[in-house]
Amino acid sequence: MNTLKNSISYLLMIPAILIGTCAMAANGLSPGISLQNILIWFVGAVLCSYCLVPNKEKRLIKGDLLLTCIAVALLVLPFLFDGSGGVHRWLTLGPVNIYAASIILPIIIIQLWKLNNPASYGIALYFITLLILLFHPDAGQLTSFACAASLILWKKIGNWKLKLISSMLCAVTVILSWIFIDDLAPVPYVEDIIFLVADLGIVWLILGILSLLLLLSPFFYYGRSNIISLSLGVYFLITMIVTLFGHFPMPIMGYGISPMIGYFIAVSWIRMNN
Repeated sequence: MNTLKNSISYLLMIPAILIGTCAMAANGLSPGISLQNILIWFVGAVLCSYCLVPNKEKRLIKGDLLLTCIAVALLVLPFLFDGSGGVHRWLTLGPVNIYAASIILPIIIIQLWKLNNPASYGIALYFITLLILLFHPDAGQLTSFACAASLILWKKIGNWKLKLISSMLCAVTVILSWIFIDDLAPVPYVEDIIFLVADLGIVWLILGILSLLLLLSPFFYYGRSNIISLSLGVYFLITMIVTLFGHFPMPIMGYGISPMIGYFIAVSWIRMNN
């Protein structure tokens, strides 16, 4: 019974995954690609349900300086790889490309909230992360992170002048990221998956949108009284919205292991801490 209770948040992923898989299959994608998200979900759900959530002593993310430094370093690591068209977002491990930001940013958002140091440390982590994303460049992840982390900083910073300056610098960074947005061509079953779903018909589109909202429900449910859950919910909400304005991966519904790992990390953390 406890295992089923711990797995509910992961079961909420199934509708979006299945709808995305159906859209991929309808557009002639090979089963090896279209079914991969289902396999990754199964592995992730089993690991998180049986290994992470039930044991309160084993935290997925520990609030220490070392983990924060490692997370930032992993966000910098894509610059060591060739990238594509001047874009450095991926860690290339043989045939596998790992979209670093979609895994690391949920961790940084949580670490930002857990910092017990003066607000200046949080602001430094915030803007270091924004600058790294600006040079990736990745307007989608930068905007998502900026919106989510701003909620945390706004609560942590007591000085209203510092709040104002931070908000202005954040706005400038976000605007710059969209001015110098990359021109990479989209992969239909990654960035444009919601449009493939829409091509199946209006009923499919409505179900697709509802399935994406379902993904957000755990964060906003706990976010009523928990700023970190709300911030993570805002992060995933914006990652979905930006796909309508640029070529950015749609989490969970679109093909890709990295956004799924990021989602597992975030939803497991709020499950363990609520």
